[in-house]
Amino acid sequence: MSLSDNSNPGSPREQAAPAGDQEPAGGPAAAAPIRPGEVLLPFPPWGLPGSMSVLVVFVLTQLAVAAAVAAALKFLAPASGGAPPDALNALKIGLPASVVISHLAGWLAIYLLVVKRHGLSLLDGLRLRQPAWWQLLRAFLGGLLLQVLGAVLVFFAPPPPDFVFPIERFLMLGRWALWVLFLMAVVMAPLLEEALFRGLLLPALRRRFRFGFSALLVTAIFTALHATQSGSYWPPLLGIALCGFFLAWLRERTGSLWPSIAFHMGFNFTALIPLILLELLGGSALERLAAG
Repeated sequence: MSLSDNSNPGSPREQAAPAGDQEPAGGPAAAAPIRPGEVLLPFPPWGLPGSMSVLVVFVLTQLAVAAAVAAALKFLAPASGGAPPDALNALKIGLPASVVISHLAGWLAIYLLVVKRHGLSLLDGLRLRQPAWWQLLRAFLGGLLLQVLGAVLVFFAPPPPDFVFPIERFLMLGRWALWVLFLMAVVMAPLLEEALFRGLLLPALRRRFRFGFSALLVTAIFTALHATQSGSYWPPLLGIALCGFFLAWLRERTGSLWPSIAFHMGFNFTALIPLILLELLGGSALERLAAG
């Protein structure tokens, strides 16, 4: 799949930053505050086709690896004289494999688009310019607070008695699954997903549309791709949608991707806090889930 697009890298809108983008003599700390809806940095040289192609590579790779693992397990089990694999055994291999391989494919696609196609470094292309530490801390705490509010909503609108979150099935595999999940959800996912959605797709949409429409469209795609995490149970989906919009707002407001990454990490980390505390207190989160 080609990572090129039909955008015109030489367009005046792309080459020149909006007024007020130049850093003052005092450095970044002396920059004037940016109001919501303003663009801090120049528009990227890629358009919507290029950014969407990277996202498609990531999603299709994840689906293909999961399907390949399931097919391989079904093929190998009869050959070895064993029973066909159950859903948990398929999940044990399929989820980590699909996440790791799709993340590698995603980063490779980003590299090809940003570095090879348009000649930018990843730091410049994805706007990974370092904000102040307190901005990162504030963003992380913001993600934590939103997840807490989501937990309150779940308390007042609990899932059906027989409802099981798909991620809980993975946690039933053993204690190791919790720490694998921590690595995937708190480290890997925020880095790549922010690069895809708020590093590539949102700026590409902002070349043509206002922030509100661009943020809503990116948030809708972001939420739809996470729908499998909650199925038909709506409170988590609402939390993911709100998270997605705040992530877009942070990227627009700060001009840097790091606050969005920190917010995303705080949001995902807070969801795992109860399970981590159970492990630290000496009990198996998995055993308690299974018993419950």
